[in-house]
Amino acid sequence: MTQSEQDQKRNKMVQTLLIVIIGQVGCITLAVILASVFGGLWLDNQFGTKPTFTLVFLFAGIPISVFLMLTLSRRALAKLKEKYETENSNTSA
Repeated sequence: MTQSEQDQKRNKMVQTLLIVIIGQVGCITLAVILASVFGGLWLDNQFGTKPTFTLVFLFAGIPISVFLMLTLSRRALAKLKEKYETENSNTSA
């Protein structure tokens, strides 16, 4: 395999990984926001505190979303690095 073909394959893998990460992050963020809103509204209805729990859960959801984004990104990058190192060790051997 020539260097150009390897570069194209690597670029395709990186692009695919970025698409997957963006999709996962979007879904996770949406899930956290929806859980915060519906959980907060439910608790507000139970205790009669109209916006309190909803606002608290929404603001608490921000760092949770960021943490989950970082965790997903790190895992995906670790998998990519492992796959890249495996391919390089196979081609050089």
